[in-house]
Amino acid sequence: MVDHEGKIVLANSQTEILFGYSREELLGQTIDMLVPESSRHTHPVLRGEFLAHPKMRPMGSGCDLHAQHRSGKQVPVEIALNPIETDDGVWVLCSIVDITERQEAVAALRESEERFRIMADTAPVLIWLSGPDKLCTFFNQGWLQFTGRSMQQELGAGWSEGVHPDDLDRCLGIYSTSFDARRPFLMEYRIRRCDGEYRWILDHGVPRFGRGGAFAGYIGTCTDITEVKRTLEAALARQKLESVGQLAGGIAHDFNNLLGGILASAELALAEHSEGLSPQEELLRIRTAAIRGAEIVRQLMIYSGSENPAFELTDLASLVVEMLDLLKISISKHAVLETSLSEGLPAVYASPAQIRQVVMNLVTNASEAIGERDGVIRVTIDHVTGAWKSAAADCLKLEISDTGCGMAPEVRARIFDPFFTTKFTGRGLGLATVQGNVRAHGGKIHVDTVPGQGTRVEILLPCTNQAAKESRHIGLPANSAGNPADCGTILVVEDEVALRVPVSKMLRSYGFSVMEAGDGLAAVDLFRAHANEITVVLLDMTLPGLSGPEVFAELCRIQPRVNVVLTSAHSKESFLSAFAGQPAARFVRKTYGLDELVALVRDACPQLP
Repeated sequence: MVDHEGKIVLANSQTEILFGYSREELLGQTIDMLVPESSRHTHPVLRGEFLAHPKMRPMGSGCDLHAQHRSGKQVPVEIALNPIETDDGVWVLCSIVDITERQEAVAALRESEERFRIMADTAPVLIWLSGPDKLCTFFNQGWLQFTGRSMQQELGAGWSEGVHPDDLDRCLGIYSTSFDARRPFLMEYRIRRCDGEYRWILDHGVPRFGRGGAFAGYIGTCTDITEVKRTLEAALARQKLESVGQLAGGIAHDFNNLLGGILASAELALAEHSEGLSPQEELLRIRTAAIRGAEIVRQLMIYSGSENPAFELTDLASLVVEMLDLLKISISKHAVLETSLSEGLPAVYASPAQIRQVVMNLVTNASEAIGERDGVIRVTIDHVTGAWKSAAADCLKLEISDTGCGMAPEVRARIFDPFFTTKFTGRGLGLATVQGNVRAHGGKIHVDTVPGQGTRVEILLPCTNQAAKESRHIGLPANSAGNPADCGTILVVEDEVALRVPVSKMLRSYGFSVMEAGDGLAAVDLFRAHANEITVVLLDMTLPGLSGPEVFAELCRIQPRVNVVLTSAHSKESFLSAFAGQPAARFVRKTYGLDELVALVRDACPQLP
């Protein structure tokens, strides 16, 4: 405390610690001795002004003040002044706080924030911060430059205005549920760049926690992955084309053989017929070749991705058997393909198309590993239990091995890396795709290889206790003799004359009356004129004029309870969207056997004999 003359009349022990003087040395001295020398000449004037108009000044009034220690060192302080009226005039009670540590902490915080801001603004990624209320509180310069928007526009939930409308609900859903669960998230979505183009970004958000573990919000980093996605998609497309191209050569060779056999058998059948002999053997040979050609086309369509993979109960051994002919024409002529497929195996829940791709890629690799030397590729399937510690307890083991060149350890370590390849023209996605497909089925893959001694690939797929879906089989036609003379009327709608004419003729041989239409408009006109006579419509999905779905819709308008059997070389699933809201119809896939067609026709109209 100082009196009206500015002399110190009271000092506590903390004053001694703060200034380095004893109480005895302070008492009776003017307060000016504790003021920095640079301010001592003005301090008496300031003190006089205060005493002339005394008023309380609370702590934290914002004055930037310094006091002087006995050593001459200046100490940053905050001072509260409380004037007291006495008989000798106004005395002042001074409360002084050393704020050195506070200023150092503030400076350190300011320096830390500045370092963070510099780091954030110079980082090659987009950075954002949010509070615990899910509202964003900061975006770095990279983000603002990318979006072309101001900080004020992006704060809170403003950033979401730039998210692509098709991605917004999913993006906000992942963002919100991750916040509620306090867990990291990783998601892809499109956001509008400053030039108006939507770019794919990979957003990685991590929760932040303050002192005591209190949730403080999230910090996120976003990377533009548009070019990476484009490169990957292009590489996948190239790899698929290369693989299909490799198949195409073998398939072309196989088809040439089939067509040659058909031509030779047809000429022999004509010759025997002209001599009055029965050409039944040649006709059966032609029919078998046609069925084989249809099977090859269907396998190629599935493999090339023309049909979407669908998971179903699958007989793994039957699937491999179906692929054998396709595999044989794809591998090196120096390789012998051997199989050992156990019988009575349980089914796996799988996408046949993806499993076909796995087998094709691995067998192709094995063939290339054998190269120009004679070798063996062996495909085996067994039912195993507890084969690997982390694998499913009950599974099927698909093993593909070869006696080829094998792999060095450094190559083996990278075989599943995308874009890694040892082939001059390769894209390095074959085994990465295999691994992805196996993992998609909940399976495991393991590779053993020794340089010069070959490679063995083991795949474990969880199996079920259910029976596999029966494979489609095209059998020989039953003898139509003895069928009733009048089995109803069928409208055959097919633009391919080479197919429509023999199908119509064979249906007539079963006792059906048949009307024929070569395009959609003709089919609608015929049905409109004879709706009461037509029992069933056999409708192709790809027609000139009106398309198959359009014809079907028109038939339903004319006769809501029309019986229709749809047919196409493509799968039924590829047309589902076109029939949304339409009555259900039966489906037979080309190429079909006549018995299969007749069974569907009779099923579509049970009153038929």
